[in-house]
Amino acid sequence: MARTKQTARKVTGDKAPRVKLQSFQKKKSKAALASKKPIFQRKTMANSFCVMCRNGGDLWICDEEDCKRVVCYKCLIVPEESMKKVTEDGVTFKSLLCKSHGIPFFIPFSRYIIKGFYSQGKPVLSEPPVITGGFQHAINSQVAPHSTALIHLHLENLMVGHTQVNMIHSLLQPYFPKRRYQFSQLPFNLTTQESMDAYQSAACVLAKSLSSYQSVILFLTTHSDEERGDLFAGIVEEQTVASEVFEVLQALFTPFTQIIKVAHIFFNVCGPNWFDVSSAVKFALNDCAMLGRHSNIIVMMWRSQGENMEVGKLVVEKLVWTDKFIRPWGNNLPVQCP
Repeated sequence: MARTKQTARKVTGDKAPRVKLQSFQKKKSKAALASKKPIFQRKTMANSFCVMCRNGGDLWICDEEDCKRVVCYKCLIVPEESMKKVTEDGVTFKSLLCKSHGIPFFIPFSRYIIKGFYSQGKPVLSEPPVITGGFQHAINSQVAPHSTALIHLHLENLMVGHTQVNMIHSLLQPYFPKRRYQFSQLPFNLTTQESMDAYQSAACVLAKSLSSYQSVILFLTTHSDEERGDLFAGIVEEQTVASEVFEVLQALFTPFTQIIKVAHIFFNVCGPNWFDVSSAVKFALNDCAMLGRHSNIIVMMWRSQGENMEVGKLVVEKLVWTDKFIRPWGNNLPVQCP
């Protein structure tokens, strides 16, 4: 199973005998000591990308405490004749989303006139600055390159699942300056003493290198037994074997004990053939509103006809993100009426 081609059958799971991870208890105490350095505490810092278009360039930085959002010169346009006035000493800038504006929650965002620049509490400009474009994400978001590590733990020799992680890596990397972003891939095979030792050693080294990162994103990619739901743990004599979910996760995550407390963990794991992915995604969005605040979600599923997984069709569903102030029913509103 682990050495497979990317057929529909093998992407959705298979059967594998259950085994006990023999060296788990032996390695647990040692691995728990892998990362003793304190986790980097996130501090409020000025964002590096515009809160509207998510690009860099020349930026207006919010002067309010604990805000630090920025807006680029292209999204908030100040007339050339007013540039000297807004850059004088004592003039402060409040970002479009700064809480200090005191916008009541029941007033639509587009109906509130934002002056932007203030001196002693009074607007500096006689006319509001021109605001172009719209928000690319939720109004309570920030776009800051906090030092981030993207880690991919994957079953050894697994042929599927890498594309998604590599795509996220290519999307994130341009937003970070040098030495503020790390991408690591760590394969695992937990079925023998030797392979367990190799994983634990590599994981401990990796965990130590992550202690200074403000954000850690961890992906776990493996298959699961289509009947019991056990996670595939490795290969024994060219046969893939599985272990109980708790046992596999304990073995994989123990070296990262301190790291995962503040990490975002994603399980890139196949489910049984009968599992309804569409319903699961909608349930998750209803259960946690944070999941759908930043972008549309596209769900792609292979719907087979009968028991033959290779006969069927690809079904694509698009779930559109909304915000009652700036994107009701998925439709963009102007940030500021002219």
